[in-house]
This record gives sequence, structure tokens and C-alpha cells, in this order.
Amino acid sequence: MKRMLVAALVVTFLGVTGFARAKDKPNPTGTWKWAVTVNDQTRETTLKLKLEGDKLTGAITGRDGQETAIEDAKFADGAVSFSIVRERNGQKMIRKYTGKLNGDSIKGKSEAERDGQTQSRDWVAKRDTMSGPAGTWKWTVTFGGQSHEMALKLKSEGDKLTGTLARDGEETAIQDAKCKDGDLSFTVVRERDGQKMTFKYTGKVSGDSIKGKSEVQRDGQTQSRDWEAKKG
Repeated sequence: MKRMLVAALVVTFLGVTGFARAKDKPNPTGTWKWAVTVNDQTRETTLKLKLEGDKLTGAITGRDGQETAIEDAKFADGAVSFSIVRERNGQKMIRKYTGKLNGDSIKGKSEAERDGQTQSRDWVAKRDTMSGPAGTWKWTVTFGGQSHEMALKLKSEGDKLTGTLARDGEETAIQDAKCKDGDLSFTVVRERDGQKMTFKYTGKVSGDSIKGKSEVQRDGQTQSRDWEAKKG
């Protein structure tokens, strides 16, 4: 009996830790920025990454302001790698990037062949968390036996986040909107039968999706509902 109890506790522990690891699994999806200095000139580089299953895709924007699709992109165990192929003066130049993801930063090296020599450069990118929520997000909710289309429009100006939430096309301005390190929160106040109802939304922005909960006080009780929105 004692051995069975110990075995059960071990299985439970492994299940909980496995769930925690799955939940905390790093994800490179998002917009990343860093500065590069060449010939005493500093320019900002923007990298957009998207992980779908085991497939990593994306594009990088350099000094010309044009996006170049990344190639041979891979992500495993927190390690990011990809290549950029550009043409200059009729010659193709390949720069290979490797890095390690740690929270909202990627730190690594890039290498390129030039004049028969390998040139190496450090790069440290930061996740652009404020650009993440800007845009239109859509999802469907069902209550009272009916489905309703929701559309959240967010606009960021510096540290200020504003927007509207529409249900079946009827827009309401959001209030107290904040987004820091991907954690989004806002409230929506609606009036029904002469009474004001305040909906509190919280969620986590991850690439092209937001997943979280909404809460509202009704009949003296707090009612909670999951919500998951997609950008587009």
C-alpha cells in the first residue's frame, strides 16, 4: 500500500512538472529589434519570427527598409538559427545567424564571408512587446445559445494603448488599457437595462494570438470566461 502511494505521488509530480515545462516552453514568435553599427553608422534591424509547430519562418528588415525572407530557419531547445541571402554588386552574400532565446531577448552571433574571410558580429535582440498588441484581433463568443463576433482594435502610441471592442459590429471604447512584457489588460463598460456592467479583460500576447480571461460582476457573482483572439 505504501509503495503504491509513493508511486502515485511520483506520477503526479512528474505530470505537474511536465505540464509546467510545456506551459513555460520558450517561443520566438514576435518582433525583435537590435542596433547594428557599421562604418560608424548605427541602424536598427527588425526581425519578425513565427513558429508554427516545428516550422520557423520570418523576415528581416535592414538599412534599405525592405524585408528579406529568412532561410534555413530552425528553433529547438531555445536555440535560434537562420540565414539571410542578399545580392550586392551582382554577388550573393549569405549571413548566418545563431542565438539563444532567453525570455524577451535573443543573444548570439552572425557570420558572413567577405573577401575570403569570415566576419563575425555579436547581436542582442529585444522582443518588441509594445508593437505586439497593435492591430485588429477577432474571436467568437457563445452565450445565451447565440454566437457573437468580437473584434478588438488596438493602437499604440509610445507607451499609450487605446482602442475599441466591437460585438456584432457595435463598438465600445476600451478603458485602462495596458500592455507590458506581452501582458495585456483593459476594461469595457457597457450599459444594459439601465445598469452599467464592467468587463475586465486580461491576456497574453504571443505572436498573432492573445489568450486570456474576461470577468464581469453579475447578480453579485463574478463570471469568468476564456477568450482567444487571432490577429487579422
